[in-house]
Amino acid sequence: MKTWKSIGIVMLVLAVGALGYWSVGSAQEGKSIEQMIAGAKTPADHEAIAAYYDKEARDAHEKHTKHQKMEEFYQKNPAMNKAGFSFHCDRIALDFQEAARNYENLAKLHREMAKPAK
Repeated sequence: MKTWKSIGIVMLVLAVGALGYWSVGSAQEGKSIEQMIAGAKTPADHEAIAAYYDKEARDAHEKHTKHQKMEEFYQKNPAMNKAGFSFHCDRIALDFQEAARNYENLAKLHREMAKPAK
């Protein structure tokens, strides 16, 4: 009996501790970016959109870096470089770099919209 009580207390402590890490989601959770944009009225709405674009920019930067590394690999392998692989990776890397800049600009614009009018 004492063992079960101890197990129960441990489980309760673990459950309460886990609740501290449980994400309480935002009002925007579950919405597509299109829905978020269409319904944006408050500064919080625009901040949520800016956060979305920040994440997209980070993802694009990661892909840019990945394709740069692949380009370097292809350049070191003559047969693959001759086939044009490095050229394609370079082009894709540049596209992701441009996409990242565009996402950063969109985030900046939404943050400006989130600022209260003076």
